[in-house]
Amino acid sequence: MADQRYPVSIGQGENAKQYSEAYQTQPGYAVQWKGILQKAHGQALVRCLCPGKGTRRLAVRHRSEQDSFHLSRYPHTGAEHALDCLYYSPDPDKSGLGAYSKGVVEETKDGDLKIKLTLSLRKKDPAENQPMEGTSPAPSSSKPSKPAMTLCGLLHLLWSEAGLNQWVPGMAGKRGLGLIHSRLQHAADRMLASRMRIGDALLIATSSAGQQADANSQKVASAIRNKRRLIVVAPLAAHSEEREQAMSGYLAIAGFHGVPRLLMDEELWQRTARSYAAALRGWREGRRVIAIVQTDQPTVPSKAQALNVALMVVSDEWIPVESGYEAVIEALLRDQGRRFIKPMRFDAEQEQVFPDFWLMDVGAGRELPMEVYGRQDPKYLARKEVKCAYYTRHYGPTGWWSWDASADPRGLSIPAFPPARHP
Repeated sequence: MADQRYPVSIGQGENAKQYSEAYQTQPGYAVQWKGILQKAHGQALVRCLCPGKGTRRLAVRHRSEQDSFHLSRYPHTGAEHALDCLYYSPDPDKSGLGAYSKGVVEETKDGDLKIKLTLSLRKKDPAENQPMEGTSPAPSSSKPSKPAMTLCGLLHLLWSEAGLNQWVPGMAGKRGLGLIHSRLQHAADRMLASRMRIGDALLIATSSAGQQADANSQKVASAIRNKRRLIVVAPLAAHSEEREQAMSGYLAIAGFHGVPRLLMDEELWQRTARSYAAALRGWREGRRVIAIVQTDQPTVPSKAQALNVALMVVSDEWIPVESGYEAVIEALLRDQGRRFIKPMRFDAEQEQVFPDFWLMDVGAGRELPMEVYGRQDPKYLARKEVKCAYYTRHYGPTGWWSWDASADPRGLSIPAFPPARHP
């Protein structure tokens, strides 16, 4: 996850002043820095001075409830920042985010994200008329076509906005459940849907009783008072035969502090099992699987009825992976100290081309696509030819990396990764 904070400039021309990373972050400058941001709010031009491209404009955002000011990237400028910059975000067209129609995900001038969801957070509001999670999509098109974001798409958005699909060296062992909770909450607090902040309805797994568990409990109480539904994000509890059999009655999760028991019925569990068969196979094999759950309005703090569930497999370091072969490459990249991003699929059609990973440390301010091929059936091989042609056309014959895992299932001949080039 990009985390380097660079100096910024405030003002234009000869009147522009630069402020160092230390000035922005050290407690001794906090009062002065707040005053500078308050004066700049809605008035001055603010730019990030990272070695990126474009204007790298920043917005000064005000939180009235805390009377605080902070910087956020200006709408649609994430890709202008350097790859290691705090404000960097990939081009939407380099992930499934580019598949949505205009207006489904919009950045506001204050740094929020307005989202049009297929699900409703208020019981009285009808959801958009969209297919259920995991059902077959309509025929693909080269143009953005998704008119709203599903529950699975929301999980992918939360994960990418929290930077949990990114990896940089030195991060090993630092991603505990408490950090995951904190980053997801921060991301959800920026998201607006139907005039509500997603963060106000989001319960996130936490490892023990304490502040994060109390926050979950307070949101449950608020949902009961205000007749609102909830969204829960949590890992499934470790697999056992008994636990899987019980899933038709309730969803067994880890980090359940402050989270109501998530009641399931047989129909919902069977639908989830069909839609996310690969994730359930990973669960049975001992992999970590993240669930996102939309509940009905709770009437008591101890339980809530699940309405919809989506699942996602992640690695030991919480990076999403879509197959065991991808997991091999993800672990190898981390072992070799590489910087990379797992592009999220969101609700994109399978025919949309973007790689399994973007390698981010090959120099020249560019990303290098990485592809893992895991099958040999005719339909998959035809798709493989299309992908190879696409990468060669856009990146040249040596500008991308691939591994044919179907011909090397034990990983004995994985091609060397392109060398890292450090600034």
